[in-house]
Amino acid sequence: MGKRQLPEWHKDLKRCTRLYEGFADAAPFFTAMYECVQTFFESRPVNPGPPVNLEEAEDSLRSGTSLQLDLQLDTQDVVDLLQSMSVVLAEANPDLKGPAGVLREYAEQLIMDSPERICKQNVRDLCDRLVADGDWEQDLATFVYTMAMSSFYKRCLQQPAAALQTGLWTEGHCPLCGEKPHTGVLRADDGAKELECWLCGTKWVHTRIKCPYCGNEEQEDLGYFTVEGQETCRVNFCQKCHQYCKIIDGRKLKGGGQVFVDIHNLASLSHDLAARQEGFTPGSGLQWVNAEEMACR
Repeated sequence: MGKRQLPEWHKDLKRCTRLYEGFADAAPFFTAMYECVQTFFESRPVNPGPPVNLEEAEDSLRSGTSLQLDLQLDTQDVVDLLQSMSVVLAEANPDLKGPAGVLREYAEQLIMDSPERICKQNVRDLCDRLVADGDWEQDLATFVYTMAMSSFYKRCLQQPAAALQTGLWTEGHCPLCGEKPHTGVLRADDGAKELECWLCGTKWVHTRIKCPYCGNEEQEDLGYFTVEGQETCRVNFCQKCHQYCKIIDGRKLKGGGQVFVDIHNLASLSHDLAARQEGFTPGSGLQWVNAEEMACR
């Protein structure tokens, strides 16, 4: 039997251990979580999302209107994934056994509250409760929420995402599901700024000198900074709306291959902390910084 080929994300995770200081220590944990999700969906294929009329979709994009697809997911499927993730949390980090147990309890409550279908807001509310009740740190809750939901959305919306003509789209939010991006890439071949939806994975080109959140195009109000020694990731900020997003400079990456911005995001959480300490908030609405970290400012 031949050796199992490593998934593409594994290669980029390894690359990030070289690019971002301190990420090597966390890499085994994230590897275990990614493998958990991959194994889960190998044994449980998901049903595709609602059909999309491509002609009508293109008309919407031309008018600047997102399709705003919000999936109604099978509650048991979501709960089973959260339960699988909780097991890996406890195994990968013994300090997380307590929080993992709480996650299992909260996940079971989802079935009681919504036995058939739930949406992403239900899971976000669950993770917000974990933080509010003091059982979880904010960064862990955001990680579990985004990983669980994006895993379903990327698979359910794979077909319309591939067929969507994103060249028609010029807005700062996702043309398919409407979420605001947290990360993007400066493409290696042409330097274009390509934003990527954290939820469904849709990619689209956006004007480089323009805030994706408020639309500001005044160059004197826009800027970016990097963290010393980790210049692959830029923090783009807007002085008008005081929001930020992270952009991975693909021109600095060696080895080619696909850029998994979600992995680069996890490897560069120090950039999120620096942005918050400078007074900027995440335009995506995703909170990756713990309260005690902000208190140490």
